[in-house]
Amino acid sequence: MSGDWTGILAAPDFLGELYGDVPPAPDRCDLAYVHIDERENSVTLGFDTRHLPEDSPEEWAGRDFNAFAFSLVFTGVDDLRVTGWGATEARQVDVSVQPGGVFDVILGSEGSGITFHAPAARLAGTRAYLASGSP
Repeated sequence: MSGDWTGILAAPDFLGELYGDVPPAPDRCDLAYVHIDERENSVTLGFDTRHLPEDSPEEWAGRDFNAFAFSLVFTGVDDLRVTGWGATEARQVDVSVQPGGVFDVILGSEGSGITFHAPAARLAGTRAYLASGSP
């Protein structure tokens, strides 16, 4: 993922309140799902990570959480292209911000994957949980 990833996620409107200036690195996040909604002209990306926030909310105290999930919704999606999808494409995620604040998203590559542009993005949800397996 591009260097924009940290800047996007560290923003207070995204994961900044939980992670401060150090959100989970791109290589520590797994793309768990992609939802394309033509009615809302949006794309939702769901991520899982084992990198828990240092500043956990009080309600997490004493819980044995070892995983964290978050979803980003990109709205006003334009130029959506789906040229293939599979496990290889899901491991390659690039989110960047162009001048004017337009998000460019490439999942996989332009040759095989999903690409789109969106003028807006928001954090749709977060949740900590106990995942099976070792971190």
